[in-house]
Amino acid sequence: MNNIANNPIVDLVGEEFFSWLSRTFSRETTLMDVPAGILERISRVDVTRRDYASDPNAVTAIALLTFAYGMAGKRQEARHGPNDLMLVKALSRGELARRSGEKTSGNPLWKTPLHELITGNVGERIRAARFITNPVEPGE
Repeated sequence: MNNIANNPIVDLVGEEFFSWLSRTFSRETTLMDVPAGILERISRVDVTRRDYASDPNAVTAIALLTFAYGMAGKRQEARHGPNDLMLVKALSRGELARRSGEKTSGNPLWKTPLHELITGNVGERIRAARFITNPVEPGE
């Protein structure tokens, strides 16, 4: 029996996907390296939902975000959660479209390591944006 069995997060994410996230996902991993099953799950996240705990798609996305933040040595902030989820959802959809042969952006950032996209300048811009999932706070 391995050490990740009987963990509720592993149960929701799936042992195979969690194993990939914890053992293969690295500082060099790009979107092109992420398994299709993980991308498909993340692409289906409902970012308007507030209770992610029982949603395997959201928990998979949160696990990917958690590993990315850890690689960057940065701290996740709950208030940015919906924007982080929107970012990885959009990235996943774009990569799935690329894999299915659709024309995609020629932006050179597409080949940037995934943890840098999430925690670097791209992620910072998304976290600073106001969406329906995180409207302007009263008094701002």
